[in-house]
Amino acid sequence: MKVGVGELAPDLEPGSTAWQGIAERVRRERPALFLLGEMPFGSWIAAGEVADPARFDQLCLLHERGLAGLDDLGAGVVLGTRPRRHEGRPVNEGFVWTKETGARAAHAKQYFPDERGYHEARWFEAGERHFRVVEAGAARAGFLICTEVMFNEHARRYGREGAELIVVPRATGRESLSRWLVALRMAAIVSGCYLLSSNRGGRDLNGQVFGGCGWIIDPRGEVLCQTSAASPLAFCDLDLACVRTAQAEYPCYVRELVIS
Repeated sequence: MKVGVGELAPDLEPGSTAWQGIAERVRRERPALFLLGEMPFGSWIAAGEVADPARFDQLCLLHERGLAGLDDLGAGVVLGTRPRRHEGRPVNEGFVWTKETGARAAHAKQYFPDERGYHEARWFEAGERHFRVVEAGAARAGFLICTEVMFNEHARRYGREGAELIVVPRATGRESLSRWLVALRMAAIVSGCYLLSSNRGGRDLNGQVFGGCGWIIDPRGEVLCQTSAASPLAFCDLDLACVRTAQAEYPCYVRELVIS
């Protein structure tokens, strides 16, 4: 099963030259599954210290345009996140897209930082509270959206519930990349799943710098592929049979202790 990840332009616009360049490269590879980053279109809204509902709604419309063009990628399945209102509340929603179904809601982000450049707790609410395995083409996948990957209990649960992939769309800076890689490798190890993560890369129009580094990590925590500014997309063939083997081995088989 061929999959792809990337580090995408930080102010990516639907239909732009940058988008067409990404689409052309992905079409050449024809992956079964491609992972976009966290809210990949437009500026990073959570850099603002004060939430602006009108600006949020504009970003929702921009993502609707972006999702309408996902067929440009030529991938069987595309995953990512989008801003959306759920019952009137602003959420950061993971989606699974196919040409036949369009974008289907999969998971709403639950954990939000609130610090310089990342005031997400001021812009978003948690939405539906669940971490469920979803069908993503030929694979079963779980979403851990950016900060959620720091909470390993959810990765472990995904593995126990039969996930084969955990996807981690990110919008993270450069200085913290080493910590993100530790978190991603540990999520793979405790779940026995492949880990896929895509990010923004480079300086945006407001001067905020994103760290790039998309990763594909195997079920034992080894890095298979990594993107860079020079090679912003990476593709890898996965053997999903390896997941079942890893999930029967240490530490996945270790029984959990219930503490009252």
